[in-house]
Amino acid sequence: MSNFGEFPFYYGKKGVRYHTVESFYQMLTEPDEKRRKSIAKMSGKEAKRSGKSQTLEARFEGKTYILGSADHHELIKDAIRAKLAQHADLARRFGETRPRPIVRLTPGNDSKRFPAPVFCRILTELREEFAARRPFP
Repeated sequence: MSNFGEFPFYYGKKGVRYHTVESFYQMLTEPDEKRRKSIAKMSGKEAKRSGKSQTLEARFEGKTYILGSADHHELIKDAIRAKLAQHADLARRFGETRPRPIVRLTPGNDSKRFPAPVFCRILTELREEFAARRPFP
C-alpha cells in the first residue's frame, strides 16, 4: 500500500491519470502546469525527487490546501481511495489483511505533513470502507 506502489489511477474532475499516489502527492506542490502533467506520469521515486519540499501549500482543482492540514489529508485519502477502487485485486488483497494493524516503518524519514500515524489511520479507514463494500473471506 505504499504511495510508491505502481498502480496507475485516474483522479479528479478531469480524470487525470497518475502513475502512483506519490506522483499525485508531489504534483500538488508544483506551480507550473506543464511540470504538473510531467510529475503525474512519474514513478514514485522520480516524483519524490521532483517535489517542492519547501512548499507550504498544495493546489488541486482550484482549491489551495495547507500541507499537513486535515483537508490535505482528506485529499490524499480520496486519491488512495480512487487507486483502490480502480484496482479490485489490490483492494481485495488489502482487505484480506484485516484485522492486523497497519504500520509504517520510515526510520528517520517521517513526514511532518503526512506523518506515519495519519497515513496508518487513513489506510485503516479505507481498508474498513472497502471491506464493507466487498465482503472479504
